[in-house]
Amino acid sequence: MDYIKSHIKKSIFIEAPLSKVWQYAANVGNWQDIHEGLKIVKQISGDGGMSSVYKAEYDMFGKMVPVNIEVQQAELFPEEFIMRAAIRVDTVDPAEDSFVRQNYTAKAEEGGTTLHLESIQNIPYVDKNKTFDKEAYQEKRYEMAQQAIERIRLFCEE
Repeated sequence: MDYIKSHIKKSIFIEAPLSKVWQYAANVGNWQDIHEGLKIVKQISGDGGMSSVYKAEYDMFGKMVPVNIEVQQAELFPEEFIMRAAIRVDTVDPAEDSFVRQNYTAKAEEGGTTLHLESIQNIPYVDKNKTFDKEAYQEKRYEMAQQAIERIRLFCEE
């Protein structure tokens, strides 16, 4: 099986307090406004924090596929926060070595907050027609990660 692997790290300074960035970025319900191609269908368990699970759909290679998003860590400290989520594509065989991790971490700074986004993926794909361009896909993932943190910045600086 062929895999699409990527490890993306992006950072941005946001002229807003840590608490405001936390309220927006760590709320999975807001991710459909942050991440292109993601549609949150509903929260199916939890209170929005650790172990909460969401049903969603994601535009993968031009096709909407069902995904589950599980919050694995959500901690707000006085000067920083950590929010980690595991994303499972429902159409992928769970026996496969596939995963998507979305991590947000932030640190309070003078005059605002520095936000870090780390996105790690290892998902199988089948391209019977050999038309899929992995390099173009990776570039698109980098663009989408940059757009995501820019959207968070714009919202929090309003």
